[in-house]
Amino acid sequence: MKHDEPMSRSTLALEDMLERREGPSDDLEALTRALSHELRAPLRVIDGFSRILREEHIDKLDADGRRYLDRIAEAAQTMDRLVENLVDITKRAKGDARRSEVDLSCVARRIADRLKAADPTRHVEVVIEEGILVHADASLLPVVFENLLGNAWKFTAKRERARIEVGRTYDPTATNETAYFVSDDGVGFDPAEAGDLFAAFQRLPSSDEFPGTGLGLATVEQIVRRHGGRVWGEGCLGKGATFYFTLGCAPSV
Repeated sequence: MKHDEPMSRSTLALEDMLERREGPSDDLEALTRALSHELRAPLRVIDGFSRILREEHIDKLDADGRRYLDRIAEAAQTMDRLVENLVDITKRAKGDARRSEVDLSCVARRIADRLKAADPTRHVEVVIEEGILVHADASLLPVVFENLLGNAWKFTAKRERARIEVGRTYDPTATNETAYFVSDDGVGFDPAEAGDLFAAFQRLPSSDEFPGTGLGLATVEQIVRRHGGRVWGEGCLGKGATFYFTLGCAPSV
């Protein structure tokens, strides 16, 4: 049996549960924990060999090599956090979001700065509206922006100069409900495919040439639903995309 076969079976089972939105939440939690175990095994290998390189061979690396090693370690740590967040999301599926006051602008800025630091050669103007305070789960809101900003960064990669914006507006389908958005001028998507955006492991044709798992937007939807809100996307091929979400009955501050 190949090493990756257990992970493949777990992934397919998780995909089925997420798409059907059925089955006991305890079963989904157990399955997610099993999947996280399979994902963390290669992460431990990456982390272990990175440590060996740093401790025993760092003198053989030039400045670029050391920077690449730092990137490898940071990426492994980020992946580990994302796996932990996935476990946490399913574990808390039966409860409501634990709300507190969160500076949404600050959360978005931290993530945008991290994206810029990881890819300093790109020319991306990131505009973030200041002073957006919300009542949300402080442990889950960053996951929303890791995915939405990460996608915006990824799907603008072919533009020589790109623009990403984070702000707030009003949900046209709800009276006086604030909607928060992340917009970009990247590859966009066919509006006819908007209904497939948030399906687990679903990747649109316009995103096929970019790396990804197809789990990011499904995770965003789970978190937004936990808050009693909704999420949707608008876009046009070649002209970019905007993703909106609300946070339920708790208003922005």
